[in-house]
Amino acid sequence: MAKTYMTGWGMRGERTARGGKNGVQCAAQSYDGSIIVSNYYTEDEKGNEVLKVRVGTNDGSSCYTGWNSNDFNGTFEEFKNFLKLYQEIKNGTVSVVRHRQKKEGK
Repeated sequence: MAKTYMTGWGMRGERTARGGKNGVQCAAQSYDGSIIVSNYYTEDEKGNEVLKVRVGTNDGSSCYTGWNSNDFNGTFEEFKNFLKLYQEIKNGTVSVVRHRQKKEGK
């Protein structure tokens, strides 16, 4: 049985791919850019399995995995909390304020 798997849909129907503990990676691509998603299992300091998620972007239709963009990299639970926070910011229930830091000498 596969430890991880992915499913995609397109003009030719649904496709699936199985992955092991090392996970799966997929990219939704266009000529303007790509969104790259991967998930895999790792162990925490206590030896427990933890599902990790990584989401990044790339310019152009490349699934290059250099992760040169600002990306999310964390546990599945952290990713769900990240999406929840994004929705709360979008709805206006949470606001984010950035403070400017004074540069030395100015």
